[in-house]
Amino acid sequence: MTNLHIPLQDEHTLWTKLREGDRDAFGEVYRRYFPLLFRYCIRFTDNRHLVKDVLQDFFTQLYLKRQTLTIPERPKSYLLVSARRELVRRLGTETRRAGEPLQEEAYDFSLELSAENLLINRQHEEKKARHLQRSLYLLTDRQKEAIYLRFYESMGYDEIAGIMQLKEVKYARTLVYRAITELKAVLEKDGLLLSKH
Repeated sequence: MTNLHIPLQDEHTLWTKLREGDRDAFGEVYRRYFPLLFRYCIRFTDNRHLVKDVLQDFFTQLYLKRQTLTIPERPKSYLLVSARRELVRRLGTETRRAGEPLQEEAYDFSLELSAENLLINRQHEEKKARHLQRSLYLLTDRQKEAIYLRFYESMGYDEIAGIMQLKEVKYARTLVYRAITELKAVLEKDGLLLSKH
């Protein structure tokens, strides 16, 4: 495969070429977005094999149905929404096979601090990082997902609302605000964050 030299900001050209069947353009979309989608999807399940299968199928379908694609205004959001939908569908299928009832909100979302955060000021900061990580477990899975999209993927509230299939943008803001408020309260209570009072 030849190297496709399309600037990162020129997504429109890339998607146009993909729609036309350009295999290099497809390879570039795959190269740019597979790692992002994998990092996101693996937070729903620890089954790496399932996530890889879902994403391989997802990209295969993307290429096979390329002619019917509309060129997305925000490719990152479009791909996150589509991959999330496919993964949740597949997880639901797996749950039904296991004989368990399926609930729309019944998924686990894992949110952990990055390795860089754990290396900063190791002796003093490790205690805070461990405590913050434990505090993250107190959040709901929806709050964890919203925090991940907002602060790890730098997405706007409108994009978060779209990805998480929330009816209004204000619900995304509320999820993030409540998660941060809960984290602050826990950290203040344990003396790791100074209270404003």
